[in-house]
Amino acid sequence: MSELHVLTGAPGAGKTAILDAVGPAVRRVREPARAVLAEQRSAGDVGTPDRDPSLFVDLLLRRSIADHRAAERAGVLALFDRGVPDCVAYARMLDVDARAAKAAEAFRYHPEVLVAAPWEAIYAVDDERTMSFAGTARFHAAIVDAYERAGYALLPVPRDSVGRRAAFVRDAMGVGDGGS
Repeated sequence: MSELHVLTGAPGAGKTAILDAVGPAVRRVREPARAVLAEQRSAGDVGTPDRDPSLFVDLLLRRSIADHRAAERAGVLALFDRGVPDCVAYARMLDVDARAAKAAEAFRYHPEVLVAAPWEAIYAVDDERTMSFAGTARFHAAIVDAYERAGYALLPVPRDSVGRRAAFVRDAMGVGDGGS
């Protein structure tokens, strides 16, 4: 069974906070979209959803595949903040063609994917997250659909404190306390 796990779901649902709290026993792989957006904006390039959505999805897919390959080569327990199937959802939401569906078949993760649902009480916008909460809910539905179509079982992360959510994730991964 794969040691590559995914935590996915709605933007602003607390995935990064959970990832930070999981602990040192797990290699954490950051969300590629934030990095791609920051790089494109700082360089004045066009690979953003508002300027060139097709390029953005392509850059996101390339980064997601590179992250998957690096974690696979490392051979360690890893938790991804989004996986390759998320690129399918991005392509769908941005109405662009992408090779993401084919990549989602080739680059596999643990068969159970952890999913954080939209949670309006903790949702906030920032420089990279500009989507309305309603848009977040639509994106979440596209994410769920992408993972289900890719054949993953979805395991909902309960709404709770960050510490309890991180403990739930560690337990689902078979890690236990994880040192946090």
